[in-house]
Amino acid sequence: MTQLTIPAHDRTGVRVFSAALTPEEMQRDKATLVAQLLGDANLDPAFVELFDMADLTNLHLAGYLAEGLGVPDAALAADRPRLDALRGPVLILLSKALHGREATLTLDPRLTLVGTYAEDRSPVHFEPLPTTAAQGILNPVLPPDATPQRPGSALLLLGAALALVALVALWLALR
Repeated sequence: MTQLTIPAHDRTGVRVFSAALTPEEMQRDKATLVAQLLGDANLDPAFVELFDMADLTNLHLAGYLAEGLGVPDAALAADRPRLDALRGPVLILLSKALHGREATLTLDPRLTLVGTYAEDRSPVHFEPLPTTAAQGILNPVLPPDATPQRPGSALLLLGAALALVALVALWLALR
């Protein structure tokens, strides 16, 4: 069996595999099947896709990788004909499925690595908000006053209402 090591620092990796699976196998629980195919039960299934190419009706695989997963067109240019020629089941593994840990996957013989790509991540920019309401310094939140309060008139009113109910109940019982 082939082994594939994914380093811990790989956070944007996208690995594409062709999968020689039968239609019956494709009907099984995807998370269990993926764990068996990749030899790792600790993968996050939210970051692994297993589908038949026939499910991509108007979009080829290269288009899906570019538009759906953010792989730059330049990274796909050399492999575009091979990616778009794939038929049948395809497995896409995002490095995010490993939650930042290094992993050595033992690939099932039904999997063939087609290509490894990286998502294009734009750097995060924090720009000040343009309105004047967003300017200035926030006042710190002070803790509430911890001095004990005397029972208010609401507590006295509640006590009087309970006493009245008790008197009415006693009067009805003695009647």
